Amino acid sequence: MNKMTDKPILEKTFNEDVDVDEKVREGQILALLYLEVQGNNREAAKDALENTIFKKLTDEEFITLLEVKLYEIKKDEKEDYYSGVAEVKILSRDFRWFINGVMRYGPSAIEIIAPDEYNLSSDEMHSLVADVSEVVHAFSTQILSFLKDDERVALYNKFLGVKEE
Repeated sequence: MNKMTDKPILEKTFNEDVDVDEKVREGQILALLYLEVQGNNREAAKDALENTIFKKLTDEEFITLLEVKLYEIKKDEKEDYYSGVAEVKILSRDFRWFINGVMRYGPSAIEIIAPDEYNLSSDEMHSLVADVSEVVHAFSTQILSFLKDDERVALYNKFLGVKEE
């Protein structure tokens, strides 16, 4: 997507009554997330992107959706798949929940708009590291379950720095 030439096919605002500046002063994070979807079917890709934004993100307890710009789902002729992007402006309750949302939604790009600086207490750092560890563990367990025994052993050896013979 070239933001300079592409225009959104849909622009929508949410939670217009929220005082964004006040929320940032209270410790919330204002950010843009670029969510990307790819699929072999245009409608499936469109539905997946819209479902992520208009059903999942709008229901988040600690993330406030502010703006959405949806861009056209386009076909990549060389690779024979469809892709689309949405630019989503959010407020997150704090840095922990911002990182939590980033890990769950996996944006292709992120722009933190405000604040310029953010201080974390030791408790906040512990919670954040525990959250990241939990997600990484869940993903690695899922990925490892797909591997055959010899592939799993080779992967463990690679992480441990064991040279194969």
